[in-house]
Amino acid sequence: MSPRLTFVVPRYGADVHGGAEQGARTMAIGLAAEGWDVSVLASCGRSHVTWADSYAPGETEEEGVRVNRFPVESPRPSNFDALSDRLLPRASQASEPEALDWIDQQGPRSEGLLDAVRTVDSGVLAFYPYLYQPTVRGIHLARVPSILHAACHPEPPLDLPVFAGVFGSASALAHHSRAEQELILRRFPSTTGTPQIILGLPIEVSAPVDPEGAREALGLGSEPFAVTLGRVDRGKGTFDLIDSFSRFRETNGGGRLVLAGPVIETPPATEGVTVLGPVPEEHKYGLLAAADVLINPSPHESFSIVVPEAFLVGTPVLVNGWCLPLREHCENSGGGLWYTGPADFEVALSRMLGDGALRAALAEAGRSYAVRAFSRESVMRRYESLVEQIS
Repeated sequence: MSPRLTFVVPRYGADVHGGAEQGARTMAIGLAAEGWDVSVLASCGRSHVTWADSYAPGETEEEGVRVNRFPVESPRPSNFDALSDRLLPRASQASEPEALDWIDQQGPRSEGLLDAVRTVDSGVLAFYPYLYQPTVRGIHLARVPSILHAACHPEPPLDLPVFAGVFGSASALAHHSRAEQELILRRFPSTTGTPQIILGLPIEVSAPVDPEGAREALGLGSEPFAVTLGRVDRGKGTFDLIDSFSRFRETNGGGRLVLAGPVIETPPATEGVTVLGPVPEEHKYGLLAAADVLINPSPHESFSIVVPEAFLVGTPVLVNGWCLPLREHCENSGGGLWYTGPADFEVALSRMLGDGALRAALAEAGRSYAVRAFSRESVMRRYESLVEQIS
């Protein structure tokens, strides 16, 4: 009999943008394809800013996964940012009631979703990620073993006192990276004895890889370029990257950077920088393959799906070295370089763009690593061993 697994996530859907949400969906679809009995409990919200209901409530089947969505009782209040500004600078000194109030205000608040968690009476519950109400309130309601996919990185909310109980309640932990595991063990030493694995995510190329087609469809011409694929957002390091790239252009006399992904904050118009906005799925891998290098400037990631995706299509990477999971990808693979400031950014990017043999060697090492570590077979085998430990 195939294992039964129920994911509990704040939001779920093909049109939901966000690393943790993509990770949960990737795992759910992959496990279902392997013959597992997989279902998802989620809110009807799509936006992590408002949590307004965007999906119809009730059960659907999506790519082999049963998805049951529940209404959100109230959207995030307009004064939530002010509440965060008051609370998070003193997160470690906050009381548990204050922390729970912040979690509830952050949303999504859905009693229907929590009631559904209570009714799960067989298999394993998988909570993903750690930060939102369905996990914080829901993990204590679990009547069956639970796996916490924390998807966390160093950030102020992790210091709120409520999370010691959340991490301590999990039957097992599934980490995206060794850096994430080490962070959790430092913050919650009691989890040392909790069954856990460094899981990562299954990474596959799910659409055609057509670099020339992508160039034509996206209006990129034949000029070499570096690409950043993800949310265009100050918090994702986009604006810092633009500053560093502008200095690189001044020194090197040229260069082109393409920003692809949902535009959360519109960056200033900058010579040599093209903002594409969201890219159709059929051109995503072609865009990655057409680029000379993928740059991920984010300071906060627990995994970064796009890095092994770039490896699979033969593109080396340059990443923010202050983000340890990104640096870990490069160290483990030999498929990329990292930077920690504008000066070494310029040196690294100059080396990568100016040396085709180096790019080819990095790309081959990256491809080997992605296939070895993040094939569906290898990830599912690791996950099944963890489920067996707690079932």
